[in-house]
Amino acid sequence: MQSIETLKKENAALLEEIRVLKATDDQKRFRTIFEESRLANKIISPDLTILLVNDALVRLLGYDNKEEIIGRHILDYSPPGDHAHWAMLQKTLWNKETPFFSLETCLIRKDGTPIWCQVTSIVFPDMGALLGYTIIEDITEQHQLKLYKEEFISVASHELKTPVTSLQANLQLMGRLLTEGTVVTERMAQMVQYAEKHVIKLSTLVRDLLTSSRMERGELSLNKTTFKLKELVDECCTHLRMEGKYHVNYRSSKLFTVFADRYKIDQVLVNLVNNAVKHAADSYEIEVEAVHRDGVIRVSVSDKGKGIATENLAHLFDRYFRLSKDNNRTTGLGLGLYISAEIIRLHGGTMGVESKIGEGTTFWFTIPREAKLNGVIHHTALKAELV
Repeated sequence: MQSIETLKKENAALLEEIRVLKATDDQKRFRTIFEESRLANKIISPDLTILLVNDALVRLLGYDNKEEIIGRHILDYSPPGDHAHWAMLQKTLWNKETPFFSLETCLIRKDGTPIWCQVTSIVFPDMGALLGYTIIEDITEQHQLKLYKEEFISVASHELKTPVTSLQANLQLMGRLLTEGTVVTERMAQMVQYAEKHVIKLSTLVRDLLTSSRMERGELSLNKTTFKLKELVDECCTHLRMEGKYHVNYRSSKLFTVFADRYKIDQVLVNLVNNAVKHAADSYEIEVEAVHRDGVIRVSVSDKGKGIATENLAHLFDRYFRLSKDNNRTTGLGLGLYISAEIIRLHGGTMGVESKIGEGTTFWFTIPREAKLNGVIHHTALKAELV
C-alpha cells in the first residue's frame, strides 16, 4: 500500500502536468490569435528589440517576410524625431512597471514612406522576464484628416476675419462721413459697394460652413422647385456686376427651366463662378452654358485663364483641398467644390472638370431631366424662346 507521502508526490506531479498542458493550450490559443489578427502585432523585449511579429505587421511595414524584422530594434522603423515616443513607452512599461501604455507615432515602411500608427502596449511575464505585447493600427488617414481639420480651423478664422474687419472699417468711416443732410459722394457710394461685397463673401463662407456641418450629420436635404436658370445665374453673379470687372456670358435660352433645389443650385453656381474668378483673374469673360442631352442637362462654367495643373485635378473635389492662382494650395476654405459635388450627387447627377494649361478651365455638372415628386413627373427642359 502506497504511503501518504507517495500519493502526495504523485498528486503534485499530476497537477503540474495539468498546469503544463493548460499553459500549452493557452499558448496555442494565443499563437492563433496573434498570427490571425488583422491588426499588426509584435512582442518586444525591455530594450525594444523585436522578438516576434505577425503577418499583418510585415504587410504594414511593406516587407516580404518576418525574418527581415525579427531581431531588429523598433527605432530602426521610427524617424529620429519620434524616438522620444518609444523612450516614453519603455520608461512607462518597464521602469515604472505600468501595465498599459498607448501612443500615436510615426513608423517608416521599407520603401521609406511614413505611416501614422496607434500603438497600444501591455507587459506580461515570460520565464522570469517582462515582455511587451504591442498592437499597431494604421491611422494615417485619420491623422491626415485631423491635420486638415486643424488647418481648416486656422484658415476659416482668417477667411472670416478678413471680410469682417473690412466691413467694420468701411462702416466706421461711413459713420464719420455721414451726417444729416450729407450729400452722397462717389467715394461714399464706393464704400457701400465694398461693404456689400464683403457681406456677400461673409455670407458665402457661413453658408459653406453650415452646409458642411449638415453634410457631416447626414442632414442635407433637397427642396425641389421649377425655376429658370437664367434668372438664377443673374442673381448669383450680382457681386461680379458690382465690381464691374467681370462679364458673365449666359449661353442658353432665357426660358431654360430646371427642376431642382434652387437654393442649393445657386450655391453650386456661386462656388463655380467664384472659382473662375479666383483662378482666372486676368480673364474677364466667364461663360455659363446649359444644354440638354440624353435625358440629362449639363451646366458648365468656363474661364479662359491659365488652367489647372493635371496633378491637382483629381483632388479638386476633396474636402479641405485648396488651390491658389498659381496652383499652390493656399487660399479659401477648401469646402466649396466638395460641397458642390455632394449637392449634385444628391440630385442624382455628377460633377467634373476639364482644364488645359494656357487655355482655361471648365467645371460642369449634370442633373436628370426628369424627377418624380409626390407622384408627379417634373421635367427639366429647354423651351422655345419667344422672339
